[in-house]
Amino acid sequence: MEEKKVSEQQLIDDYQKHYNKNAAYKLLKELRKKTRNLPSIVAGATGAVVLSLGSLLSALENPETPPAMKALILGAIGYIIFPIDLIPDLLPVVGYSDDVASAAGVVAAVAAYSTFSLEELDSVIDKESEK
Repeated sequence: MEEKKVSEQQLIDDYQKHYNKNAAYKLLKELRKKTRNLPSIVAGATGAVVLSLGSLLSALENPETPPAMKALILGAIGYIIFPIDLIPDLLPVVGYSDDVASAAGVVAAVAAYSTFSLEELDSVIDKESEK
């Protein structure tokens, strides 16, 4: 039996069929709204998720990000947005701590491909709230 080879880009395209970009951006905005006026020590893991998720989404949108990195990014985003994981995200304060820990390596690896900034996110949130 002959083994069929699949390109990295085809794998990425297949993964993206199961990835809901709107859900990821919605979560990013909701978490930022809840934490942007809090000191970072109080925002804790939730604030770190905002930075991680924003960086991952930015790198995913960058056409220069290699396909292998995009596969890692999709996995990390999936872990962050799926509410049931090692520590359920519904638990206050500690719920996102495992998400941050699991995504940290991927975020560091794709940092060169990310242009995420909290200022731009805040601007988008402010414009949406004016409507």
